[in-house]
Amino acid sequence: MLKYSSRRHKKLMGESEYALQGASDSSSSRISRIVNTVLQDNQAYKMWESRHADLLLPVAEHNNRKHQILALRNTKIRLVHQRALFKYLRENEVRGEQRRQLFRVLHSTLDYPDAVRKEHRQYMLAVSSRISADHLIDVMHDPKSKNLPHDYERLYTRYFEMQCYVMGTGDSDCIALVRSTMADARDQLRRLRRHIEAEPVDSDCADFDRQEVLARSGRYPVLDYMVG
Repeated sequence: MLKYSSRRHKKLMGESEYALQGASDSSSSRISRIVNTVLQDNQAYKMWESRHADLLLPVAEHNNRKHQILALRNTKIRLVHQRALFKYLRENEVRGEQRRQLFRVLHSTLDYPDAVRKEHRQYMLAVSSRISADHLIDVMHDPKSKNLPHDYERLYTRYFEMQCYVMGTGDSDCIALVRSTMADARDQLRRLRRHIEAEPVDSDCADFDRQEVLARSGRYPVLDYMVG
């Protein structure tokens, strides 16, 4: 059985599992398929539980609502990075030799099938943790903490697409042009991350312990947390 650092840590994990259970019936077939795979596969669930508990540990360590929210924002940014590769492959329909080339560059020490399995597992766990993190943000009622990381994800997706292009092309002139654009995008990402870390939490936001009690009592409306 997983050991938690505190009562708050255990409650955060309880709310996270509650979110996953709810998302198992998501109207998105992709989300539903991923979540049910994690919930129904004992090994996958234990891996998600362990990794998600590590993600939530910084949240659990804070009593102050501001620092709890900022820790959740940081968690969401980490999950953007963890989902990036498979999101890129899916949205751009990357297959064949182009796909193999990306995995050769990113996972040079692994065989191709092993590298694909590793990245796919990370993607599924990150999607599941994102659902739970969004739910926790909804419970604490800080809309900024959903919108700002979405802005970061849009910019990071563009940056990652350029990065994949550089890894897959042999045209040195194009690489030089794209790398210049990548440098600008990287600077924008740094500025946006600093903004996310500095942006004040919503004035209606409360600490997790209070909001969790209200949500369980039925007096606090938990918002729709299922996302694509």
